[in-house]
Amino acid sequence: MVAAGGRKAGRARQVAYGGDQDEELTELHKRFAALQEEARASHDIAAGKSAANLAATTGGNGASSARGARGGGGGGGGEKVAQGEPPKPARRDVSAELKKLDEQITALRRKHDELAHANMNKRRELDKMTDRLRDLSKESKRPTSDNPLVREIKALEKRLEKAVQRYDDAQEVRKTYEQIVRRLKDERITFANQLHASEATLKAKEADYEELLLMSHDANHSKEMAKQELTKFEAIVGEERKARERELQERRALVNKKHDLNAELERREKARREAAKEAEHAEELRRAQPGGDTTVSEADIAEEQLKIAAYEAAFREIKEATGVSDVNEVIQKFITQEDTHRSLVQMTDESQKKIDALVEQKRALHERVEALTYAAHNDVATLERVPSAIADPLAASAAAEEEVKAERQRHKYERMSRILINVKAGIQHLSEKLDAVPLPSGERPVPLSDDTLVDVLLQNEARLRLVLDAMRIEEEALEREGISIDAELKKSAALQEPAVENNLRIKDPSAQDDGASDEEFEEDLEEDIVDRETLKKQSLSILDQVSKKTKKRRPKKGGED
Repeated sequence: MVAAGGRKAGRARQVAYGGDQDEELTELHKRFAALQEEARASHDIAAGKSAANLAATTGGNGASSARGARGGGGGGGGEKVAQGEPPKPARRDVSAELKKLDEQITALRRKHDELAHANMNKRRELDKMTDRLRDLSKESKRPTSDNPLVREIKALEKRLEKAVQRYDDAQEVRKTYEQIVRRLKDERITFANQLHASEATLKAKEADYEELLLMSHDANHSKEMAKQELTKFEAIVGEERKARERELQERRALVNKKHDLNAELERREKARREAAKEAEHAEELRRAQPGGDTTVSEADIAEEQLKIAAYEAAFREIKEATGVSDVNEVIQKFITQEDTHRSLVQMTDESQKKIDALVEQKRALHERVEALTYAAHNDVATLERVPSAIADPLAASAAAEEEVKAERQRHKYERMSRILINVKAGIQHLSEKLDAVPLPSGERPVPLSDDTLVDVLLQNEARLRLVLDAMRIEEEALEREGISIDAELKKSAALQEPAVENNLRIKDPSAQDDGASDEEFEEDLEEDIVDRETLKKQSLSILDQVSKKTKKRRPKKGGED
């Protein structure tokens, strides 16, 4: 109802507004008609006066001019009036007024059209608003929970809450990253100085690490040598100890057998003495009793036989133990056993003293080896620590020879260490230069270390293969254009210093020293190794020459085409 009332009021306003315009337009038409009538009357009056004047002056031409004034209007009358001088001001006023009226009519028509168009747009807008009001009135009813729209609204609200939550999380993450970016921008100012300081520290640490690595190798080598010597010495000492224990056990067994034999002999001697006493006592009794001679003599005979059997058994055991059958030899064996025991004890003492001396000598030699390894010069104090056991001329010469060999080996080890360091630096430089070349799919760059030298070399080899393949493709393309890289390389090689012909090394057949041959081999190896900077300059010069030749020949080829 409200919509209908509003629509009616709007239409009434439009009708009233349209009615005002129509009335104004009607009034303007009336005024325009009145002005036209007035203009026509003034034209007629002017024409009559001019005709009367002309008739009075010309005579015969009066009728035609009057007829022309009556039958004309508008343009013809204007021409005739223009021939007379008096009606010009009135004509000008009328034409000006007509022009103004035409302009007003045009403006009013334009305004009428604009108002009509605006009225039409308003009506359309009113219809749209009415339709929307109708839809809103239908939707203004409170929906129930079973309504699918309500369920959809709830689902959308839940999605909106989740979206808002995600948006908040994203904002938090954005703030965090903005803080990180600000911090990185602040740190970017001092990053270069920190990087230079870190690089300097890293270089110092690497130098220290190389020195410590060399010292560690020396220490490990000394440790392994000491362990080997200790193992050998312990094996020798163990074998000697086992031999001494076996010999001691044998001698203890012999001594025990000797003690047993002595105890057996003493027991038998005691039994013999007791038997002799009993025999004497029995003899005395027999003498005192003449009737019992036969009985006593048989008992004595039986006892004597038992004693003889015991003596024979003991003698057999002694012969089996000593390995001799003569009684004198058995007695001599017992006498010599004491001398053997004393000599064995003396030999044991001498062996122990010798072992102590060798241990001391080993300790002194170990200290000397350490001094020669870390001091790299002849240390007088170390020589003073050498015991007197090696002070004889032969031991001194052997020690001097060992010292020379150790010094030679130390120099050899230092040279090999320098070569290894140069090799590592070369591999690192090569990997840095080839860093721009992509690796095959699925591989990652391997950091350089002692354990990953082979892996880094394999990656460099793969990259070099890719570079060689690319160069081969480019070479084929250049050969198709008439350019050969081999010729350029030969020219660049010809510019370098030629190798001296017949540059051969003749070995001295009289030289038999292995150390000298090792030194010559290492010197040759060092001479063959090209310096890193020299190799870099040579490669860059070759590439520059090839690139210059290529640049010079490519424009010529283009000009020929």
